[in-house]
Amino acid sequence: MVAKTHLDTIKQELLVRKKILEEELDRLSKEPISDNQSQDDGDQAVSSTLETLRNSIQNAEYEEYVMIESALEAIANGTYGVCQDCQQEISEKRLKYYPNAQRCLACQEAAEVTSF
Repeated sequence: MVAKTHLDTIKQELLVRKKILEEELDRLSKEPISDNQSQDDGDQAVSSTLETLRNSIQNAEYEEYVMIESALEAIANGTYGVCQDCQQEISEKRLKYYPNAQRCLACQEAAEVTSF
């Protein structure tokens, strides 16, 4: 189980990252890609590519945000650091580098293999 002092540090790191993501997601949702004035085909292609890229970034950041919310909830419930699949402890080394991890490394690898 994760030590209380380490858990407090992780919680603070998660809260800081959550705030950063909230600000970034808010900024991205309000930021127009282009002014939609008369554009040639090349400009429209660039705008479309930029919009696709922005949407990908938003999706990745939102996914991270949801995982942070889940980690914070697990901290509050006393289940932080427990793999959602096998219910074994997630290694402290993994949590150090990936504090919003919801699975142990073995279960994460298995989940990634089955998702493709």
